Amino acid sequence: MFFNFDDLTANQRYHLITQTVMPRPIAWILTKNDSGNLNLAPFSYFNALGSDPALLVVSIGNKSAILGKDTKVNLLREKECVLHIPSEELAEAVNMSASSFAYGESEITQCGLNLDPFTETLPRVSEAKIALHCRLYDIHPVGNSSFDAVYLEILSMYVENEAISQEGNHTFVDSTNIKPLGRLGGNDFAAFGGKITIKRPS
Repeated sequence: MFFNFDDLTANQRYHLITQTVMPRPIAWILTKNDSGNLNLAPFSYFNALGSDPALLVVSIGNKSAILGKDTKVNLLREKECVLHIPSEELAEAVNMSASSFAYGESEITQCGLNLDPFTETLPRVSEAKIALHCRLYDIHPVGNSSFDAVYLEILSMYVENEAISQEGNHTFVDSTNIKPLGRLGGNDFAAFGGKITIKRPS
């Protein structure tokens, strides 16, 4: 079947994109509300952008025409976040954290998660095997401003010790230990089910 995107609504495009561009990594972003409480939310329009500077890009929408999502509001004010890469065993918590909680109501408590110290200003989710401390690098409204491309610069990173190995100057992260959770279309997530290792051509 052929789809001409000029003939589709934004919602129709969204459903086609999320069911074809897959699996997508999940950015599980922790920010601080103006009350001091913590907000945790997942985003799957997300990927790495570069390494010098070390940049990520996350697409973050709005709650309404005049109100941004809590994560974006917090990032614009605090200029920092902790971005987690969730493992498959955290699927239920990730899914629950996407619920529409009232501003200031922490998903950490609602999802039964724990926190560990990480930076001077923000903790990390204890159960997540990867956490990246990021600062807001830039933000660009896209199209009709229903969402923004949010650029985050990685300042530091935590990776669970059991997933790390060293060979000379090279650090390797064992993806079979991390078992990263991915996003598919609809209600589906991608669990880690094996891998194929292919050397890149020279």
